[in-house]
Amino acid sequence: MSKNKAVIILIVMLTFILLFMLAGCKDYGYSFHYRVIGGNGEIEPENSNFRTRAELCNESEFCELNCPEGSYVISLLGNRKGCTIIFLAIPDEGYQVKEWLYNGKVVEDNKTNTYTANVTKKDNYNGVIEVVFEKIPENE
Repeated sequence: MSKNKAVIILIVMLTFILLFMLAGCKDYGYSFHYRVIGGNGEIEPENSNFRTRAELCNESEFCELNCPEGSYVISLLGNRKGCTIIFLAIPDEGYQVKEWLYNGKVVEDNKTNTYTANVTKKDNYNGVIEVVFEKIPENE
């Protein structure tokens, strides 16, 4: 390949990158902090690739919050609208999901074993996802 052709290809590539960034497609870093409150089960990201990227908050350079012991964090890239991840609650035998919390607030009408979290700029790029388990009531 000639030197002029290489320079033209480089200029075209840099132009596309610049246009892409100016169009608002820049990636933003988002952090998902998660834990179980009170034990009786586990919580984990649905995607196994995310599981391998999770770190204990107290050992992670990405944990910007004062997370309690046993909290995990995953840092991911998203766009201006935010970043989404699905979490799975895995209750111990005899337990079920009582509630999910997102940034300290109860997620209404979700007692399922999955929760889809969406972190946005409004959340200061951090989402704290927590799950609480309760004993399954015995039939009387």
